[in-house]
Amino acid sequence: MDPLAVVTLKQALQLAPTVAEHQLSEHIVSYLKQHQSVLGSAAGWQSWPAQRQAVLCLQLCCQQAGLSAGKLDGWWGPQTDYASEQLAALQQQGKLPELWRDNFSTPANPHGWPLDREAELRAFYGEPGTQLVKMTLPYPLRLAWDTGTTVLSTQCHQKVVASMQKVLEQVLLYYGFDAVQQLRLDLYGGGFNLRAKRGGSSLSTHSWGIAFDFDPAHNQLKWDSSKASLARPEYAYWWQCWEEEGWVSLGRSRNYDWMHVQAARL
Repeated sequence: MDPLAVVTLKQALQLAPTVAEHQLSEHIVSYLKQHQSVLGSAAGWQSWPAQRQAVLCLQLCCQQAGLSAGKLDGWWGPQTDYASEQLAALQQQGKLPELWRDNFSTPANPHGWPLDREAELRAFYGEPGTQLVKMTLPYPLRLAWDTGTTVLSTQCHQKVVASMQKVLEQVLLYYGFDAVQQLRLDLYGGGFNLRAKRGGSSLSTHSWGIAFDFDPAHNQLKWDSSKASLARPEYAYWWQCWEEEGWVSLGRSRNYDWMHVQAARL
């Protein structure tokens, strides 16, 4: 199972994201024993490998949530994959995703982030490169261009500190650090950088310390949702956290530069 499916299963079993793999296996076995009577043709599950037991357990959790994961057989297929995504959506948002429709809804703006126009940015944030502070990160980030180097803090504008910390704290709480690493949400492509926009002449929002890039190698500037990893369903909660705080994803809004998120409206 992919990292999001593991997170979904842990939440369905009411386990903390930090539960270790061997502990998760114990909970899976216990849960399946409790529901032995409804397993039908999967009655011999106790002789199965741990991975197949985990898939069976997730299928059962989906079924109990009213979702069709197909036959309870412990095999991961398209129906189980789809049901797992639906269960994750229920856990994250309390409702199923809309059918057959890309969801690029306009996010909230609780902090009143300004438009991405130099005049508005200067009026709200001041001159580029000013009012920068050191922000302690909720979890360590690896530099994307030098993954052997870990950073525990970063520079950003003082007006976005609390919001960014809240986002990353929620991400860590939901996914757990193991899944954060597996999903490469700890690969940091950079924040404050006084420069023009790539391919443009106006200043980048990075110049104010209000924009950040994640996992750039797998979310390159010109890649659209068919290639960018951050466009995949397992990152839905990642984007939900940012958008609830009013941050804007260029990927979600314009379908390019999926690595980038900023505290400025388009």
